[in-house]
Amino acid sequence: MLFFIYCKNAFEWRSRSIYQILTDRFSPENFSYIQCMEQPITEYSLRHYCGGTYRGAIDQLDYIFEMGFNALWISPIPSNIDKETIYGVGWHGYWQDNIYQLNQYFGRENDLIDLIDQAHKRDIWIMLDVVANHVGPNLTNNYFPFNKSEYFHQPLCFIKDYSNQTEVEFCSIGDEQNSLPDLNTENDFVISTFLSWINETIIKYKFDAIRIDTFRHIRQSFWKDYTHYSNVFSLGEVPTSNTSYVGSYQNVADGILHYPLYFILNHVFQDNDQLRQSMFILENQVKENEKYFKDTTLCGIFLDNHDQDRFLNHTQNSIRIQNALVYLMFSDGIPIVYMGTEQNFTGNSNEKYGAKDPWNREPLWRSTYNRSTWIYKYLTKLNQIRSLLKEKYDEKFFLSHQQTIYIDNDTYIYKKGPILVIVSNQSFNRTKNFSLYSTIYFNQWKDLLSNKIYEINNYNQLEINNWLPQILLPVSSSISHFCPTS
Repeated sequence: MLFFIYCKNAFEWRSRSIYQILTDRFSPENFSYIQCMEQPITEYSLRHYCGGTYRGAIDQLDYIFEMGFNALWISPIPSNIDKETIYGVGWHGYWQDNIYQLNQYFGRENDLIDLIDQAHKRDIWIMLDVVANHVGPNLTNNYFPFNKSEYFHQPLCFIKDYSNQTEVEFCSIGDEQNSLPDLNTENDFVISTFLSWINETIIKYKFDAIRIDTFRHIRQSFWKDYTHYSNVFSLGEVPTSNTSYVGSYQNVADGILHYPLYFILNHVFQDNDQLRQSMFILENQVKENEKYFKDTTLCGIFLDNHDQDRFLNHTQNSIRIQNALVYLMFSDGIPIVYMGTEQNFTGNSNEKYGAKDPWNREPLWRSTYNRSTWIYKYLTKLNQIRSLLKEKYDEKFFLSHQQTIYIDNDTYIYKKGPILVIVSNQSFNRTKNFSLYSTIYFNQWKDLLSNKIYEINNYNQLEINNWLPQILLPVSSSISHFCPTS
């Protein structure tokens, strides 16, 4: 039987900003920051449990709250394989072996309930990461309740060609060394089990949304039922740059993690002069978004995550970082910031692939939860501005779609609702003038980041002379008198 309770819907999620954690890497309980503290941290430690728990997360909820984030994405909750593999154990949550048993390393049932309750008291909504495509490495036959061969796609195969959708949906995302048995999501028992599990899990723990792992690896019709049974906001993961392909999955989820935009943002906002690309490709991606997505304002936008290179590994120029963060927080979509960004986590520069897994999954307590770093304070300011826009304009701002005002190789200016957003990806040594639409009549604009006032000239133009990002609001708006915390 399908049960529903009042849940946060897609419309309400648009104005949220999400902070992503890995439960094991966020905070141990009782402030016991002992494990995984060696310098430098070893690959062995990063592939095993470091001790983060639900109780520990409660201890550090105010760290998230004070930064201004009002949604929290946590790791999958079921029990995971803890037998040794060439990639360590399933500390991350994606190698489940029993969907009805909680991961004991993260805590007990009441610990998880308390975390969600404490988050809700701070108006922080909880997004649960879920997996329905596969189980943990094939080291056991004791998967529960999937304990028969018919519950898996047979014979075991591995994806060699991601352009072959049959392979993508019926073969394993693992490899010969670490196979991840692929669940037969055409089987009636598997289907009914997952539908009832997601419905019961959401109701029992009061989750507010789900992030769905390996979304493209199961037929879309399965997800249509799965998201319906969850009855909360859903965000699917389709990690490829093909906009039309990724966009098609928004037919079966409220939103999609915006991987096409992720790849573009990493090309546009990187320090390497030879690799950095023009703002024109960013504007072109915005046009593609409008063409292929049902609603880009419901997609999750991000600069990095636990599966991708640390953004700050290739971008350390502070002004370029500011521009990237302003675009992330004030463009079409729901911004997601991966834990450690605010602490300038870059991975391991001494390793050839030190920006990637596992080096991009450092425990946050190694930073001592420093609230004085410039990125922590800058994100706090950006979240304050988002909150004030919500207070002044309600959901109208977040429903609006950005419209290009001006663009050249290194500067992109767009209007979103009442604001003008100006971002650049490199310095320039000339003054730039841009014309406003004839329908925009305001003579004075205030930058909500610097509090500087800009006057339009007789040609209805505004002038910019540096590459710092700007968020401009008409001075006539009451919100323009707001002075965000430095």
